[in-house]
Amino acid sequence: MQSNPIERVFTYPWAWNGSLSINGCIEKRGTFFTSNAYTCHRRMLGLPLLLSFLLFSSCTTAKINHFKNFSQAGAAYSDVVEVFLDEAGTAAIETDSLVLMKTRPQLTIEERKQTILEHNQLLRERLAILGDLKRHADLLRTYFQALAALAESDAPSGIGTATEGVVNALGKLHPKIKGAKIGERDVSSFVSSVTKIAVAHFQAGALEEELKERSQTIERELDLQQAALSAVIEGLRTDLQFQTQQVESKDVILPYVREGSLPKKWKQRRREALNAHFVLSSADAAADAAKELKISFVGLSEGRLTLVDIPALVNDMNEILTLMEKTKGKGENEK
Repeated sequence: MQSNPIERVFTYPWAWNGSLSINGCIEKRGTFFTSNAYTCHRRMLGLPLLLSFLLFSSCTTAKINHFKNFSQAGAAYSDVVEVFLDEAGTAAIETDSLVLMKTRPQLTIEERKQTILEHNQLLRERLAILGDLKRHADLLRTYFQALAALAESDAPSGIGTATEGVVNALGKLHPKIKGAKIGERDVSSFVSSVTKIAVAHFQAGALEEELKERSQTIERELDLQQAALSAVIEGLRTDLQFQTQQVESKDVILPYVREGSLPKKWKQRRREALNAHFVLSSADAAADAAKELKISFVGLSEGRLTLVDIPALVNDMNEILTLMEKTKGKGENEK
């Protein structure tokens, strides 16, 4: 018996054994029935296009959401830098004081006056650079938060003006930090070559426009962070090595080998000398954080980061921060 065209049957081998209405077509046990076969056929042909559009929209939304999560990593990085630079500043002051104490007996009164003034000036300059670097990291935190806001479809138009102000502030700090000398090393010697960024297409037009205009500048600022931290670490390593040698020789070894009882703080001073490597470990972790943040920002701008990458980055930053705070807390408790 010939079937009526109105009752024509379309069979799909992948259909499930149930029923589902799709735009007026009824699927049942692998068979589609419709009162209008032609209309149903057209609708089913359009289904792959609809699914492709939904998949594209989902991926685009996920990429935009990455910016919200990335701002958390930027905030955690800024916290890491603040803790690390406080530690580096403390180490610089303590080392400089040890140097002055060691050389004082060989100097005349006039030489002592000149020496302490020179050391104080050099130390102030070094601490000022560390302060600029903290401010620089905090501005990057603000910029990443602004990017997260631009990722919102209803982002206020004033955010673009705010990002311009942040980038201008970064630009003012850039030459000061790049031209600085920390210890025996110039920050500029650690600066790497430019990484070209091919900005991806994003659903949020304001976000895409911002990245096209300023992502390359931010890449340079992130590279400067990494370079400056590397220079600070070199200085910190020198400072801690000198401190360790002085403390271990004067307060640990000599009191132990000479006659008489040990000083009350002998155990504490020995612990401080032996634990110096923990501070260097946290310092190296801070430099790794700067490198990781730069790589992630480039990948984010190019739309290459996955859903797993951002939470992992935030977790890494928080772990580094926890390590540094523990190291700092341990040192403060031992004083």
